[in-house]
Amino acid sequence: MHLLVRTALAVAVLTVPCEAQEMFKKYGKAAGWDIFINEKMGPGCLIARQNPDDGAQVEIGIDATADLRGYLALYSKKPKKITAGEQLSVVFDVDGEQFTGVATGQEIEGFDGASVPFNDLDFIYGLAKKKKLTITAKGRDTLVVDLTGTDAAFKALRACQAAQKK
Repeated sequence: MHLLVRTALAVAVLTVPCEAQEMFKKYGKAAGWDIFINEKMGPGCLIARQNPDDGAQVEIGIDATADLRGYLALYSKKPKKITAGEQLSVVFDVDGEQFTGVATGQEIEGFDGASVPFNDLDFIYGLAKKKKLTITAKGRDTLVVDLTGTDAAFKALRACQAAQKK
């Protein structure tokens, strides 16, 4: 299976606390993941938690601004020195299955982040049955995301997204 993934750097939830409070509204919690509503995504819902290995914020969500699509986002407070417009080749390994893409840099004070859009929601929901997501970019630290609890979290995400249609 081949999936071309494009990435673009985005602003982290905690970058500007008052802006984040306006954009993100807590919906609930499931299996160690927080569930939020992102008003600027349609509204769309997302699951989020801090990666215990390196403190990175991991988010998986739905962008409902047009046709529904999924996205995976990772944010870190550690400076990665990514400049605006910089292109990075990225490899995503999901339990041994690899996908490639290109990340485009954006400078964000205090945070580095990447949001990976997927036009196939089945890919995002398919992560619920997986164990580990490894993200590698040449010249960057490899990031491993434990996908434990995503099955229950995605059930809550689907309920959150269904509630937004009312």
